[in-house]
Amino acid sequence: MICASFVAIRPDALGQAYPNRTLRVVSPFAAGGSNDVIARIVAQRLAEPLGQSVIVDNRPGAGGVVGTEFAAKAVPDGYTVIMATNATFAIAAALRALPYDPVKDFAPIGLVGVSPYIVLVNPSVPVKTIKQLVTLATARPGQLEFGSGGVGTPGHLAGEMLKTMTGIKLTHVPYKAGSQALTDLLGGHIALTFSTTITSTQLIKGGRVRALAVTTRQRLPAFPAIPTVAESGVPDYEFVLWLGLAAPAATPDAIVQHLNGALVKILQTQEMRDLLADQSVETVSSTPLELAAKIKRDLVVYARLVKESGARAE
Repeated sequence: MICASFVAIRPDALGQAYPNRTLRVVSPFAAGGSNDVIARIVAQRLAEPLGQSVIVDNRPGAGGVVGTEFAAKAVPDGYTVIMATNATFAIAAALRALPYDPVKDFAPIGLVGVSPYIVLVNPSVPVKTIKQLVTLATARPGQLEFGSGGVGTPGHLAGEMLKTMTGIKLTHVPYKAGSQALTDLLGGHIALTFSTTITSTQLIKGGRVRALAVTTRQRLPAFPAIPTVAESGVPDYEFVLWLGLAAPAATPDAIVQHLNGALVKILQTQEMRDLLADQSVETVSSTPLELAAKIKRDLVVYARLVKESGARAE
C-alpha cells in the first residue's frame, strides 16, 4: 500500500508550495467520449486531496496524438497531466512515427483503471457464442464485417487478435469514431464490433445488441452471465483498455509522487470505485514505476500485433 502525505511540497528553488493554482488534465479525445468521461470523474475528485481546482482540457485530433503531443511539450511543473491510455501510449507508437516518445517524454503517475471490450453482434446474426461465430466465419470467409473507430484503434486490434488466434477471416470496416461503428451495428450494416463497456453497457441491457463475450481474463461483475473470450474456446485471449495519468518527462519526482498519492487516495474510496464501475471501469491503482513498466511491455505487445495484422495508420 502506498502511504501518501498531502501536505504542500516545495518543488522548486523559489520555495513555492505545490500545488498553489488550478491543475488541468488533458483528454486527447473529444468531449463526451470514454476518455473524457473518466478524466472528468478523476479531475473532480482530485481537487480535494490536492487542495486546488482540477479542470479537463480536451485536445482531440489524430486519434489522440494531438493532445498527447501537447501534454508531452507542456511545462513540466505538475500543473498539466494527461489521461493516458494504451491507445495513445502503445498502439499509436506501433502504427506510425509519433511527435512524442511514450517512454522518454512522459513521467507516469499511476493507473486509474481498466475497461474491457465486449464482442457485440447485431441480433440478426445467427450466433450466440464465440464458438458459433468462429464456425460461421469459417464457413463464410471474409463475408462477416466488423467495425471499429479506425485502423489501429483498440477496437480494430481486438478484432485482429481474434482473427490471428482463431484463423478466421473477418473484413474490417474502419469508421471515424467507435460510436459510428455502433450505430451501423444497430442498423445491421455490419455484423459485429468490439466495443468498450463504457459505450455499450446500456445497449446490452436494452437488448439492442447481443454480447458474445468479454475480453478480460475474468467475467465482469456487471455481466456475470457473459463468458470471456478465453473460456469460449480461445485460450489466452485478453484485450483491455487501461487508463492512467502521466506528466511531462521533466516533472520533478517529488511532484509525481505527490500526484500519485492523491490519485491512490481517491481510488481507494467507495465513491470513486462506484463511479468508475458505473462506466464499466474496474479501479486499478499503481505506482509510477508499475505504470512505466506496463507502457514498455505494451509497446512490445502491440508492435507484434500490428505487424501480424498488417494494420497501417490511416
